[in-house]
Amino acid sequence: GDIILVPEEKVMPCDAILLTGSSIINESMLTGESIPVIKTALPHDPHQTYDPEECKNNTLFSGTEVIQNKKVGGQEATALVIRTSFDTSKGSLIKSILYPKPNRFSFYADSMKFIGVLAMISVLGFTITVPVSVKYLSKDQVVFRAFNLVAIAVPPALPAAMTIGIAFALG
Repeated sequence: GDIILVPEEKVMPCDAILLTGSSIINESMLTGESIPVIKTALPHDPHQTYDPEECKNNTLFSGTEVIQNKKVGGQEATALVIRTSFDTSKGSLIKSILYPKPNRFSFYADSMKFIGVLAMISVLGFTITVPVSVKYLSKDQVVFRAFNLVAIAVPPALPAAMTIGIAFALG
């Protein structure tokens, strides 16, 4: 809400609406292009509200360098502060870099469901095989074949292979 004189040859400390005068700005911090951009004063229309998306050529963004100010109608370049800190365009950019949104992949959830189904099949096979095998085989052979059935249904290398697959997919 403060009205400031636009600092010439300095970096803007906040997002502000240019009220009077005009400024030449280097927005390379935000856009990556070091092309000077001319910002003009916001037109005085009482029936129109300020919209940051529509009035980008009237907004001085935080982190941009003011190259030069020009007086228009004898008035120096003044601006109304609208955002500071992490609420500014630069602040939200930095916040998104420092605290990215977590990636949720449906592939991972589906993979866990697939392993769960394989585990249920192996438990089912285990419960069916053990009572039938006890009649014909020794206890050592029954245990060996039961765990062999589990290893066949859910391969031990499957989680490692899925992890590597996810890493390659992300790459």
